[in-house]
Amino acid sequence: MELLIGERIKQYRKERDITQDALATVLGVSPQSISKWERGDGYPDITLLPSIANYFEVTVDDLIGNDRISVEEDVQKNYFGMEGKLDHEARLQLALTYHKKYPRNWHIATSLMYEISRHHRKKLEQYQPFLYELCERILRECPDSVMRRDAIRSICMVCAEEEINDWLNKDTTFWYKERHKVFEERYRLMRDREQYEAYQFAGAYLQVSQALYAIKRDRNYRNQPQKAVLWNQTYLKMLDAAAGHAEETALPTGWIAEYASAYLRLAAAYFGAKDRNKGYQCLELALELTKQYYALPTSTPLELGNPVLFGQTKALKMDDLLLLPNGKTLQNSEGVDQFSPCMAAIMEATKGWEWFNDVRTEERFLQILEQAKALEE
Repeated sequence: MELLIGERIKQYRKERDITQDALATVLGVSPQSISKWERGDGYPDITLLPSIANYFEVTVDDLIGNDRISVEEDVQKNYFGMEGKLDHEARLQLALTYHKKYPRNWHIATSLMYEISRHHRKKLEQYQPFLYELCERILRECPDSVMRRDAIRSICMVCAEEEINDWLNKDTTFWYKERHKVFEERYRLMRDREQYEAYQFAGAYLQVSQALYAIKRDRNYRNQPQKAVLWNQTYLKMLDAAAGHAEETALPTGWIAEYASAYLRLAAAYFGAKDRNKGYQCLELALELTKQYYALPTSTPLELGNPVLFGQTKALKMDDLLLLPNGKTLQNSEGVDQFSPCMAAIMEATKGWEWFNDVRTEERFLQILEQAKALEE
């Protein structure tokens, strides 16, 4: 780190209108020493720094030019302001220099990890131990969750295959939403197209599934049955688009549970809108789909359809995992689920499902309910 002691002594001395002779007397040194420091030809003895700082009523960090503002100006101007103008070799050397200068600046540390892990892979044998040590220090000392994840992601670009999940598990469950992106980038850097595409397809399913879940969760239209009918009809069209499903084709097994839930919600909306005929049609369709779902053994690989979007990715019934063509699994969370829609419990629920109230005692409703209960026994 560049020391600015001479410049600061000169600045503080002039601000207080003190001569070099007067300052020398206070510190017990010669005027020539003060002049030498201010010219940058030398530094005060380290034992003098507290006395000089106390005299000018500043901290030692301020005195040596290590105050927060000066550091930030240096980092922004001379590091981040320069790195985009350099080639990768020069950028690496700049990052190494500034990391040595400011070893606890986590922005620089993670930037250095990114540079090595993405653009200097031929030097990994040389830098890998350093990257491991730096990542562990960031995880131990850095409070910023984004930079911690950036560090882990960089390590996942260079560590052994069997170590990846161990590194990912050192951070929060946030990674469940992004793990496929980590693997995608790793295999793209390794130029392993087959593995890269496997995670890219799985990632597409996760993104579509999570988007559908978010849309479904935010649109209930309570006390507005007509709007709920239109909304659930629209949601079913979105499911058709996601699953690549058309009337003349079989429904992909990976979407059966979600379709059953959607038709159950649409049935309730129709009942709320006083359209019993369509309500029962949807309720019976939900029952038929639920039967199909229960007929599938637990952990059955479920087809997701739409190979253009999802490739050969499969979901596992009653499990929060996706099955990739390479035999590996990926966490499937916070999206449409592969679990039973609990049809009987929903039909009997009173809170949130009041639109069923007008038909709860009707024979047709009770027969469907009994069949749904039989499935869940």
